[in-house]
Amino acid sequence: MKVLVLDCNDRVSRGLERTLLVLGHEVRRPTSASEARAVLEEDPAVDIILTAQHLDDGERGTEFLRWAESHVPHARRVLISGTHCPLDFVEQPGMQCFQAKPFGRRELEVLLTPPTPALEGP
Repeated sequence: MKVLVLDCNDRVSRGLERTLLVLGHEVRRPTSASEARAVLEEDPAVDIILTAQHLDDGERGTEFLRWAESHVPHARRVLISGTHCPLDFVEQPGMQCFQAKPFGRRELEVLLTPPTPALEGP
């Protein structure tokens, strides 16, 4: 699975990168929202985006995920924050969710598990 990790805290992003690599995933780790946009515009083949709420230059993860939703609509999106889920964040089952920090390997593995398709009625 191809994962984009965007967190201005270098320790957090490196820790996520190490864990994802151990789990066998391919990781892209841009250092800013503008770099992440450039990476995704050049190659949108990413399965999941993990972004912090508080990014450099005053940008918020919710703003970045709105951009990602329109430019990389097939990618699942996860907002991560050590504070709370912002009021302007809308969860979308199977496509967009919130994960509180800190979280460990088990929670990360759950986030990476592809959603199961809904069963259709008779």
